[in-house]
Order: sequence, then structure tokens, then C-alpha cells
Amino acid sequence: MQTSPGKSLYQIIIDDILETIKRGQFSYDEPICTEKSLSDQYGVSRITSKRAIEELERAGILYRKRGVGSFVRKEADSGTDGMRSKGSPVAAQGKIIAFALPFAITQGGMLRTIEAATNRLSERGCHLTMHICEPDPRKEQQLIERLLAQHVDGLIFYPSGNDLHLDILKQFTDKGKPVIILDKPHDIDYLSNVVCDNFSGGYKLTEHLVDYGHRNIAYLSRYSTNDVSSIRERYNGFAKCLEDRGIAVQPQFINMNLNSDYPMLKHIINSLYKAGVTAIECENDEVAFNVYMCCRSLSILVPQQMNITGFDNIDWAVTGSAQLTTVDQNFAKIGETLAELILSGEVGPSSRIIPVDLIPRTSTGPARS
Repeated sequence: MQTSPGKSLYQIIIDDILETIKRGQFSYDEPICTEKSLSDQYGVSRITSKRAIEELERAGILYRKRGVGSFVRKEADSGTDGMRSKGSPVAAQGKIIAFALPFAITQGGMLRTIEAATNRLSERGCHLTMHICEPDPRKEQQLIERLLAQHVDGLIFYPSGNDLHLDILKQFTDKGKPVIILDKPHDIDYLSNVVCDNFSGGYKLTEHLVDYGHRNIAYLSRYSTNDVSSIRERYNGFAKCLEDRGIAVQPQFINMNLNSDYPMLKHIINSLYKAGVTAIECENDEVAFNVYMCCRSLSILVPQQMNITGFDNIDWAVTGSAQLTTVDQNFAKIGETLAELILSGEVGPSSRIIPVDLIPRTSTGPARS
């Protein structure tokens, strides 16, 4: 391969690909290149060919289908000259990324996620738009259909349930527009996903309690493990830790369809206490706070007589006198990861698992005798 003075190898590859696109010597339905084909053609390392492809993806010129190759975006032609004139690729300006949230954005730490994603996208000239609807599958479908009709350049979707509306999302990816599912693990070969390590979080909380000597540990959730995948993963982490420590899960201490009525919750807490439960692991911080308030009204001392843990590390965990042991999901990292996947231009599947951290506070301590 002949090199040009002052021009890097990967930039030569980029310029050649841009020239191929400009001349129309490609098909939108066929990969224009792969890392291996570029390495063989130019006699360069896979690292160099990968760098060239990644730069073109970040600029919105190419998108990748894993195991197949990189394709030209149908809206990419007009941006090729601007990339060449500056000598290196720049982010496509003015892209609109939709974030569909079928519930209040104040839930959990979602505001931190939105802020981090917005900041990262804006650095590259992209815009994040928020779209909220009720947690109803029919209304979710209508929202996604409207976003498809509005020709947004990418979609981040946080489903309220297990219905991913795959027929509509497939239409996004068929147009080379990335779709990322948030907090719902899946194996769909054309969708990406970003999830927190809910299993590890549940495991760490339970391990923390067991290390304090707790053996009768209850688990409370407003949703069943069949309804919400994140709850399923948290509970599975709880159950696995007990199994690893040789402690049996006691079904009478598990309530996965918790009634939100406060008097009923108070009755449940009192029954658990009388049955010998010394620790209650809750699906999230909001439930944990309500459990904490029930214990106070029942004169059950926390943590001397009852340990309480939450999940999420949001304001509920430190409201009033409550100082709840919880798990931090790093919502800012979630937002940054969502933005990075969108900017990569890769059209699924790509999976990112965000690590979590145990946050011990004064709601946990040694088990009562």
C-alpha cells in the first residue's frame, strides 16, 4: 500500500471508503467492508482496520451488523465530503435520538441517566428527546410507531413490561437506526441492550446480611419475577447467595406481589417479625423506606431488631431518619453507555452490563439473638 506524507494508515483507508461511497460503487444491502477484508486489502493490522471502521461509524457514515460486516447508511452520502476536508471523521451533526420512557422520569435515578446521556450526545452534536407515556403496552406501541414516523435517528427504549414490540423495532434497525433496550435483558439479534448487574446487586446485599449472622431473611417486592426482569435478577441473586451459604429460602418469608396499602404492609412486617425474621431485603429503596416506617410505627428497632435493605441508592434511601443499606446502580454510567452505543452507529446486538456497588448504611447490623 502506498502511503501519503503526514497521513495515517487508517485515514488512507477512510478516504478510500469515502471515495467508493461518493462514486456509488457499493450496495446498501451488502457490506462495504469488514475488518478482515480491509486488513487483507491494505496489508495492515486488524487494529488499524478496526480504527478506520469505528471512525466512520462514529461519523454516521457506516453501521455494523455483527458477524456480517459494515454497511453504508442511506443518509450518509452527504456527509462524506465534510469528513475528507477535515482529514479526520467528525460526529454527524443534528441527529435526533428518542428516549421512550413509559413511566415518570423521576423513577429511580433516571434523571441522572438522562442528564449523562444528554451531555455525551450533545458533545457530538446530537440531541436527545424525551417521550413519556403511561405503562400500557398499547400506548407504548403507539408511541414507538409515532417515533418511527417522525424519522428519528435512533431509539432508546425502557419498556414497562416484557413486551418489546419487536415488529416495530425491527423497522428501525432495518433502516440502519440503532435501538437500545434499557434494563431488559434479551437475546434479540438486531437489538442492543444496557442493563445493570441486578443479579450481583441482590447477591451482594444478601451476602452482607448473612455475614452479619442473619438466617431468616425475607424478600418483599411489588412485582413478581415473571413481570419485571430486573426484579427477577435481584431475587435470583438473593436466592443464589442463600444457596451458596447453605441457607434454605423459606417461602413463607417471600412476598412478590406486595400490597401497596400501608396498613396491610404494616401487618406483613409485624407477622414477619413475630415469625423470627431478622432482615428484610426489598426490591428497591422506595419499598425499603416504607418498610422502615412500618417498623418505626411498630416500635421495631432498626437495625437492632430488624435489618432493612433497598436497591437503587436514590433519595428514598436517605429520607428523614432512614439510612438504608442499598445498591448503587451508577445511573450516570448507564447514560454514558447508552450514548456511546448510539454514537458508535452499531445496529445491534451489543450488550453492556453496568457493575453495581454495595452501599452499607445504618439500617443493617448484627442479627438479634
